Amino acid sequence: MFVLFLIVFIGLAGFGITLPLFPFYADRLGASPEIITLTVSAYSLGQFVAAPVWGRLSDSWGRKWVLVLTMLGSAVSYLMLGYADELWILLASRVFGGLMAGNIAAAFAYVTDISDEKSRGGAMGIISAALGLGFMLGPAIGGFLAGSDMETANFMAPAVAAAVASIIAMLGAMFLLPESLPEENRKPLFGSTGEVTESTPLFARLRSRPVLLKLIIVAFLFYVSMAMMEGIYPLWVYQLFAVGPVEIGYMFLMMGTISVFVQGFLMRKLTPVFGEKTLVIFASSAFMLGMIGFAASTSTWHAYLALAVFSVGTGFMNPCLSSLVSMTAATDERGTVMGWFQSASALGRVVGPAMAGPLYAQVAFGAPYVVGAIIIVPVILLLVTVPIKGASAESHGGAHQP
Repeated sequence: MFVLFLIVFIGLAGFGITLPLFPFYADRLGASPEIITLTVSAYSLGQFVAAPVWGRLSDSWGRKWVLVLTMLGSAVSYLMLGYADELWILLASRVFGGLMAGNIAAAFAYVTDISDEKSRGGAMGIISAALGLGFMLGPAIGGFLAGSDMETANFMAPAVAAAVASIIAMLGAMFLLPESLPEENRKPLFGSTGEVTESTPLFARLRSRPVLLKLIIVAFLFYVSMAMMEGIYPLWVYQLFAVGPVEIGYMFLMMGTISVFVQGFLMRKLTPVFGEKTLVIFASSAFMLGMIGFAASTSTWHAYLALAVFSVGTGFMNPCLSSLVSMTAATDERGTVMGWFQSASALGRVVGPAMAGPLYAQVAFGAPYVVGAIIIVPVILLLVTVPIKGASAESHGGAHQP
């Protein structure tokens, strides 16, 4: 678990280095706010397409080599980003980066391989804490490397640093990480006569598994809302409060610190007491309050306060929801199911920024946050109807009704 923690942390730190700066890459190339948010969502578009494929491959090849290949691809995408001098190259770098983003689904599938249902929430929290640490330190490093002056910011250095981080994570996975999925638990891609082992359309499979379908819809809606914040926040805080790259990095540092505390400490303490379902409903409520706080902010300290509440929500949400989804998966399909989950999340990250840009530019600076808060209402209503025992039952029969 410790080696996986380090690999995920280093890989996500690389992603985090470019996260708060990316809108300004596009801005420097002359993109409007609407185009900027669309280029942000290009990464998630690639991830939406590729996540189920990587998840299925990890069920067949094992988790380790999917981690190795995707980290290598991420390094290449960061170098493309650093050298981009035209908008289409910038867009291509993000699409390719998204296509290579199979490491998160593989990492969460790895956790389900080495944990049982009682310990899974805490284990998911530990890996989510690695994600949070990456988002905590990565943006701060990126802001430091770029500099405090937006006009003269150095965007090459953060991109190279992100590529180096991905290569280090790749080498760690290659030489230090043992495989978690035994050969006997793997699902071959093709049957004995060469036919594809899974030919039923995805939607048909999800319809026969109502609990998983609800959780997939929850993931999509939640990440629509979250991506609306991520896609517009750096521009919003810069234009309203004149906050530059360094302080934006510190804001992401604070968000990551809170998330790491929630995921690395509180999750292990609270999951056995309240269970994932209660905590994920609480997380959604805190997230919604944070979004309302952003919309109502009139000063920098208001933005920091809203960010703190928002961070508590995101800190609980990802590990709790991931744990609930993993309960619906049988041993030989964990990568596939987590791939579906990551794909739904990625689709939300495509839709969210595409909505945020026009709302921000044409309605009001706070409009994306208001709409994002409203989207969380059906999330909470769906979560209330999820029977946890039904979720577990689906892992043993696929079509079992709760």
